[in-house]
Amino acid sequence: MSSDTSAAELFDPMSPEYTACPYAAFARARKAEPVVHQAALDEWIVTGRAEIEAVQRDHGDFTSRYNLDGSYPFCPEAKEILDDSLFFRVALYNVDPPAHTRFRNLVSEFFSPRVLRRREASIREIAARLAAGLARKDGFDLLQEFAYPLPMTVICDIIGIPEEDRATVKAWNNDWLALQVVPLPPEQQVHCAGNVVTYEQYVLGLLESRRAEPADDLLTELVRAADADDPVCTVEDAVVALRVMIAAGHETTTNLISNAVHQLLRERERWEAVVKDPGLAGAAVEETLRFDSSVQGAPRVATRALRVGDTEVPEGARLRVMFAAAGRDPEWVEDPETFRLDRQGPPRHLGFGHGIHFCVGAALARLEAGIALETLVATFPGLRLADGFEPRYLPGGFVFRGLAELPVTWS
Repeated sequence: MSSDTSAAELFDPMSPEYTACPYAAFARARKAEPVVHQAALDEWIVTGRAEIEAVQRDHGDFTSRYNLDGSYPFCPEAKEILDDSLFFRVALYNVDPPAHTRFRNLVSEFFSPRVLRRREASIREIAARLAAGLARKDGFDLLQEFAYPLPMTVICDIIGIPEEDRATVKAWNNDWLALQVVPLPPEQQVHCAGNVVTYEQYVLGLLESRRAEPADDLLTELVRAADADDPVCTVEDAVVALRVMIAAGHETTTNLISNAVHQLLRERERWEAVVKDPGLAGAAVEETLRFDSSVQGAPRVATRALRVGDTEVPEGARLRVMFAAAGRDPEWVEDPETFRLDRQGPPRHLGFGHGIHFCVGAALARLEAGIALETLVATFPGLRLADGFEPRYLPGGFVFRGLAELPVTWS
């Protein structure tokens, strides 16, 4: 790291410069110090692909048990509310084997190739219906009116969230996520903490309703798993898991779709290439995961003092493994700073993580994003960014990257 730029300055997740473009910071850190200590946050930022993969593979020395504890301190009032909730309960997604393995095997069946083949027609119908409604307009916010409702509808259908409750669930989930990834003023912390408790009670109620009246959804399967003679989880574990799944099942895919459309429309020939050959939709999704991933990284905690690459980290060190940085590592990717639809071979990104915690919903996200692009190029071949549009990204800490809006027009 150069003497005139500290890690604290380079990796300030709330700075406008970092929020607008974290990739410049990744490139500088990766070249000078791929594992760098951010003293202001007391976190180690990992930007080298080899180092990221090493951390992700070693779930014994680098645990994910503390992933959902929040990144910033809470005021006493918010902490008191959260201490009486399930906020700090470790999600079974993040524990170590064998508990992790049993729970992942249970949930992954809902995202298996067999199940997704059955759901594909439904996803295409949802996308077509949304696009048909937007075709009656001259312009619209593609993020809010297409990229958000598509994956939110799909994941809520899988889980079993009633349609009339989905907007409220989205708001509650936003408050829970905010407590995870960005520093909030005390009054907002208290507000969000209260909504976390309300959210938990709501999900507990849904689980109890499935105990009385089973349905063909994940809620029912989790209740059965909790009630089994050899339970895979408790009902409280199910609440925590569902909260994670709702967020992961729509927030990241919403941003993947909108980031992909934004990158395609920034250079007209990219969009027109997919219009001409919709088979490129899959390539566009993979390149977006590499070039401008909606999931930027994930935390890990060192369970002992050890080396990461050439850097010593102490026991208890909190690391940020930046998947998005790996996607632009020139040691692994040719021409990494260019968005290209002609890349060959297996994906060169870590957009869904790596190792035993690889995203369980990766196949669903790929399917949804591919269908979204295919539907959009078929319905709106003349789609363009709205005149005067300048991208504005929401603060996502070291975790998420997504636009605040994506206004478009078409002819």
